Amino acid sequence: MAGARIQFDIAARPVLVALGELLDRVEDPRPAFREIGEYLDMAHRDRWDAQKAPDGTPWAPLSEATQARKKKNRDKILVRDGYLRDLLRYDVSLEALLFGTDRKYGAVHQFGAERGAFGQASNGTPIPWGDIPARPWLGLADEDEQPVLEILERYLMGR
Repeated sequence: MAGARIQFDIAARPVLVALGELLDRVEDPRPAFREIGEYLDMAHRDRWDAQKAPDGTPWAPLSEATQARKKKNRDKILVRDGYLRDLLRYDVSLEALLFGTDRKYGAVHQFGAERGAFGQASNGTPIPWGDIPARPWLGLADEDEQPVLEILERYLMGR
């Protein structure tokens, strides 16, 4: 995934223990990782609809200039056509679950960007044309810990 990806070191001890046990005891953890990926997709979509970061804070509001430029969804933050929200994906292997987007602008919205941070267009206008505040959308919320733990426990109990 080339767009936005964050590596999380899970600090929640119960989840760490369950992940360690899963990798030790289950020959193929991919089904559990797929279920966690589905859960993360749903949780991120719900937060997207609420226009909130994983920590629960609302996203920075749109500037008046951005609202004026938008032809549709003027009242929705991080939504023009809905591609970023609707193109969240996950990929699993025997060792990992990757979750994010392949859209390069996913990282811009996650971390923000200053006016002109990516150079200039052929007509000389800065890219981006204005400052874009960080609007974190990718991440694990505190309320995600228990559902992920429940998924891991089901697989550990021989689902």
